[in-house]
Amino acid sequence: MLQRNNRWPASVLGVVLYTLVFIYAHHFWGAASEQAVRGQPELLLFLLPGIFMALLQPERPLLSTLWVALGGTLLGMLWLILATPMIHSGLLMVAWSLSALFWAGCGALLIRLLRIMLAMRAG
Repeated sequence: MLQRNNRWPASVLGVVLYTLVFIYAHHFWGAASEQAVRGQPELLLFLLPGIFMALLQPERPLLSTLWVALGGTLLGMLWLILATPMIHSGLLMVAWSLSALFWAGCGALLIRLLRIMLAMRAG
């Protein structure tokens, strides 16, 4: 378990990871706009930051993941607005970002579920 003084470095590392996944997944989302309509499996990449944060901060995995995801979303959107031309509407970008938040939360909940199942099995 992390001590109280190690929470901030873990959060900063989580924000950086989430932002990198955000930019990487958005690149594939933007490249797919020229193709036919299809699903967006790149959103499943957001499970990784959720899993990462749940492992680093086990006492509140979902809350810490959602705060990190919110910060990473804001940084990622700022980076994309400044670095790339907008090919999607702002409302569509917000909806895509909320999907990313959902999948990051699912990653944290997956780790929580696995811990509960292991505790039940051991007990």
